[in-house]
Amino acid sequence: MSEQVSERDGAKVQKLVRDAIIRLELRPGSIIDEAGLAASLSVSRTPVREAMIQLIADGLVIRDGRSARVAPLDFDDVPKIYEALLVSSRMINRLAAENRTSAELAVIRRAMLAFEELVYEGDGLERQDVNFDFHMQIATAAHNRYFLEFYERAMIASSRLARACFSNTDRQNIADSRSDSELVLHVQETVRQHRAIVDAIADRDVEAADRLAVEHQELSFSRLKKALFSGADAITSLPDLAGRREMFSLT
Repeated sequence: MSEQVSERDGAKVQKLVRDAIIRLELRPGSIIDEAGLAASLSVSRTPVREAMIQLIADGLVIRDGRSARVAPLDFDDVPKIYEALLVSSRMINRLAAENRTSAELAVIRRAMLAFEELVYEGDGLERQDVNFDFHMQIATAAHNRYFLEFYERAMIASSRLARACFSNTDRQNIADSRSDSELVLHVQETVRQHRAIVDAIADRDVEAADRLAVEHQELSFSRLKKALFSGADAITSLPDLAGRREMFSLT
């Protein structure tokens, strides 16, 4: 396999494993079968090793002797994650309002609409994926790779915790959960805040974008903290990828 192919496959392996970790399809603390992963993807061990190196740098994988493990979740980190997201999202929103291009604004709007399309059609896990993309499109428009990298790591940590807390309830379609007025109101408020954030970025209103970032983080973490205090679903009940190699595909 040429070096070019190896680099391309390494990036694909990294994305596949990264997405599986974020979605808790690979359970926190579980061993990653690197040889099995390479075999299931029909690649050599080289791109898998490259992927593991990057995932370790991103804080999603740890080395345990010669084995690679999914980084554990620590619910005691919630206040630290909140602080990191609060600071980084404020700066991301401000910079996006200052630096976004017309093309980037169009991409952000499309991501916003993609979230709204899933309000009553998709389940909560699908909304989490699209919500993540919405905020990362804003981060891209900020044009600062240092804040982008920091913000992405904080977003990933927050997403993993949210998946753990809402692993069962968020598999429901909101249309089937109308009786859960709290969830419906939360999603409706999320839609409203997303639109307000996009309007502020479109108007290049830096101060409004900053203020809305604070409001949005408070909305997200108030729900997360409530779930934690009321007793989150046990992560150990979640399936991992053991015996499910067919989920991995480079095509």
